[in-house]
Amino acid sequence: MRTPALAASLIATALWFSTAAASSPMVRPKLLVVISVDQLSAELMQTYGPELKDGLAQLRQEGVCFTEAYHDHGFTETGPGHSVILSGRFPANTGIVENRWLDRRSGRPVYCVEDSTAKSLQAPGQVSSSNRWFLGDGFGDWLQAQVSGSRVFALSGKDRAAILMAGRKPTGAYWFAGPAGFTSSTAYGDRLPEWLIRYDRDLADRFITNSWHWTRDPATPEGRISQWTFGSQILRNGGLPRLIQGAGMPLDKSFDRRFRKSPFLDEVTLEAAEALIDGEKLGHGPATDLLAISFSATDYIGHGYGTLGTEMRDQMHRLDKALGKLLAVLRKYHPGAWVILTADHGGLDVPEALGEQGFPAQRLLSEPFMTALQTDLRKALKVDCNLWLPASEPTVLYLDEAAVQAASLDRNEVLRRTQAWLRSRPEVADAFTAEELKGTDPATTGSPRDSSLRVLLRRSFHPERSGDILVAVKPLVVVGNPSTDSATGHGTPNAYDRRVPLIFWGPWIGGSRREPVRIVDLAPTLARELGIQPGPVDGKVLDLGARK
Repeated sequence: MRTPALAASLIATALWFSTAAASSPMVRPKLLVVISVDQLSAELMQTYGPELKDGLAQLRQEGVCFTEAYHDHGFTETGPGHSVILSGRFPANTGIVENRWLDRRSGRPVYCVEDSTAKSLQAPGQVSSSNRWFLGDGFGDWLQAQVSGSRVFALSGKDRAAILMAGRKPTGAYWFAGPAGFTSSTAYGDRLPEWLIRYDRDLADRFITNSWHWTRDPATPEGRISQWTFGSQILRNGGLPRLIQGAGMPLDKSFDRRFRKSPFLDEVTLEAAEALIDGEKLGHGPATDLLAISFSATDYIGHGYGTLGTEMRDQMHRLDKALGKLLAVLRKYHPGAWVILTADHGGLDVPEALGEQGFPAQRLLSEPFMTALQTDLRKALKVDCNLWLPASEPTVLYLDEAAVQAASLDRNEVLRRTQAWLRSRPEVADAFTAEELKGTDPATTGSPRDSSLRVLLRRSFHPERSGDILVAVKPLVVVGNPSTDSATGHGTPNAYDRRVPLIFWGPWIGGSRREPVRIVDLAPTLARELGIQPGPVDGKVLDLGARK
């Protein structure tokens, strides 16, 4: 008997064959660069796009630009989003349902790329990361298996971004590890390549002194400091310049947090990517080389300062210039290279800032929310114990099975009462049990603009990793307490978190395309364009139109 997910994969593969037969692929490029900008929402492109003149502007103007592209799953986080981009599969099938989930057997949280058996290549003996939790394969695996001589590399400011774009068996995967520079793990090799060792050594000089200044017209004010309060905590937005590192300040964890929450993280990622291209002689081999790059600074800045403040505005201009530099290098040394741009998710501005503008934005505070749920259940069911395990974010709830059994309660009754309670809350759009989601078909039908919450959460559900109830919050609700590094967030099924850019820059005649598409369509489309057969996918092949 075929499951809905398997049926969807078979249909998608059949669609690939029919489309490929109708359109013979062109000569493969020697270099394919897939770029993900962490938290680059379509709204950011619309808001700041008219001001941009360099790389982002070039890609938008010269490439095939899908303006209605969506991640079509519920929990829009960095791990799940990057697992989708080059696999063509929803998180339900990649297994990367969240950045972290609860391991029921051990009772501890699992980070999506943690691996106690992998050791750092930069600090021998230190536990590192790998793709051990990633299920299936990806575009890089299809490419290497079918095109002899192809190589696959991935690079990012975050380990989970590089690892989850790289597929099962990349040639190399590297990520920023703080003041020591970029690293990898024993899952990907025995030692760091010489070009990266040299780059890391030279990188140390970049950390001595650093201040983040406004890069636009010097006559333009850098932006007044705006403040919003959350209890006794002051949330700031619009405050440049910012000191990242002063003379004599230690290169410690505080430095790492400041550096990541600045455009300089993208600058060193770009430099490392250029060093990789040169050191590995990408694009000069016998076949197609793939380089997947994820720029992470936009996400850190969005979390820390919001999406509509001076910091994000300056970041967009700096990102635009950085991508312009990359495109110039590719045009000069690799004129036949293809570039794909997308993102892992979007984001929302600081709720307090939105409130000042008249939007009904609010925070869902995890601890009081869970306390209220546990208290009401204890009263309703006449028990003196909590029935749900503690949750850092109350969007994925795990039943305390031992407590339910000890109280001699009917498990289904606990689920029913909890679901009813959740649906009564003003912050909650809907909530579904694991059993309901197991019975939901995740196949792609209709427009991704109109995907139901139940289907979106189904695509973020894995029976062995997800909770017993999954919750979708209403628009403009930010989940969790603000912290020093995170004044706002993302991760919801709402459109501002799901809608991202999707641009194909290469041999195709550019133009703006308004039909709704999904990011799971990216990998099968690239497979068709390069004349290779994809593995099982949830997406479909996009028509990129005529070639130049």
